[in-house]
Amino acid sequence: MARKQNRLTDFGKTVVKALIEQDMTKTELAAQIGTSPEYLSYILHGVRSGEKYFAPIVAALDLDYRQSNQL
Repeated sequence: MARKQNRLTDFGKTVVKALIEQDMTKTELAAQIGTSPEYLSYILHGVRSGEKYFAPIVAALDLDYRQSNQL
C-alpha cells in the first residue's frame, strides 16, 4: 500500500516561509491565533480548511491579504 504524501498547500508554504523570516515557530503562531500546533499543521497541509483561522494567520504574520487570498 502506498503511503500518503504529506505536502504543504501553497498557503502552507507561504506561512512556513514567513515563520522562518520572522524567526517564529509553528507552536508560537498556533498559540497566538488560539489553536493547537496540530490543528495549525492540518490547516497548512490542507487536511482542514481552517477558514476561521485564515485572517488571524495573515494578520499575525503580516502577510499581504490579497496575495494570500489567491493561495
